[in-house]
Amino acid sequence: MEEAKNRNLVFISLSQFGMASSVNFITVMLPFYALKISPYSPQETLIWIGWIMGSSGIVIIFASNFWGTLTSRFSPKMLYMRGLLANFVLFFLMGFTSDLRVLLVLRILQGVFGGISTVGLLIISASSSQEKISSDIGFFQTFQTMGFLVGPPLGAFAASVFGYRGAFVSASVIPFVVLVFCQLYVKDIPLQQEKESFFGRSNMNRQTVMGWLLSFMVMVQLMFLPSILPNVLERFGLEKNVALKWAGVVIMFYTATATFSTYFWPKFSRRVGIKKMILLIVLLGSVFQALLSFSRGPIDFIIIRMIQTGLIAGAIPLVISIFAVRQKGNVIGFLNSGRFAGHALGPIMATSVLAVSNLPTLYLLISGLTLLALLAFNLSLKGGGQEVISSG
Repeated sequence: MEEAKNRNLVFISLSQFGMASSVNFITVMLPFYALKISPYSPQETLIWIGWIMGSSGIVIIFASNFWGTLTSRFSPKMLYMRGLLANFVLFFLMGFTSDLRVLLVLRILQGVFGGISTVGLLIISASSSQEKISSDIGFFQTFQTMGFLVGPPLGAFAASVFGYRGAFVSASVIPFVVLVFCQLYVKDIPLQQEKESFFGRSNMNRQTVMGWLLSFMVMVQLMFLPSILPNVLERFGLEKNVALKWAGVVIMFYTATATFSTYFWPKFSRRVGIKKMILLIVLLGSVFQALLSFSRGPIDFIIIRMIQTGLIAGAIPLVISIFAVRQKGNVIGFLNSGRFAGHALGPIMATSVLAVSNLPTLYLLISGLTLLALLAFNLSLKGGGQEVISSG
């Protein structure tokens, strides 16, 4: 029995590494691919890119909870296998479309089946002991982050070597491989009891709403960039083929510092207090977000972006930890949905603003909105009496 539980942990985590790397494998090249096949003006194409990049994230906000409720009626392993199979098909089909409308539909469907990560978490939770559940979920999330890290440079390399179609087909191979291993080695779990929706009325108080808003804006800072990287790198005078390779490097480097941030700052907050830690890293991260306006080449842009993500990414687990001790899991789910929303709307916000303005305006707008969300969050904690954890 213990061996089966360990296999569930290892192979579900590996499958999420595969899915995360596949998604980010194509994320780095999607804007370039959309620019290539678009029959529209540059401004109209920017809008299309924003929705193509962000649509799957919008759908995941709702689909993740939907997949969780399905585990009370259907076999969790069966649901997970069907989701992996669907992702394999969708990645493959993307390489054979030259129509932005079809690409958008495929991305929406990818969002629907992207919600299977919730099922993966439920399988790991049900397979874990009470003592090991936190470390097991941390193991799961570590593999997801590793997938986010390695996907972009692999995608940029594949697109430059095999072309866009070959790169999409390559991305589809990964979910197929993990599907086979999960089918062979993952043991099913019992049907799950239905849980209250995380959009329930009990969640909607001022503190949780402001926590959601801050998590949302932090995620916007983290996710806005890939959809406009062609424009950013064009500003530095890089040709398209060179820019595509640079795009993978940029995303890989700042994802690495974001990973450091989510691990280090929560640990360091035991010394200074969670509330002070959030205030410091969000404030400084927003300052560096604004400083992107002053970059004059790809090197200084990468350095500023790495510092920015290395500061602000740790704010999301810190915000959630404030509520985690006293609140129910549905509150944590509601706060988590802010991450999905920021992941979805960050690219849409970026391309929409850039279509009518310029890059410095976009950087400053995101920085200013994040600072407003930080102020509102701090005021809600002071006014509402929510206990803030200040030490480990």
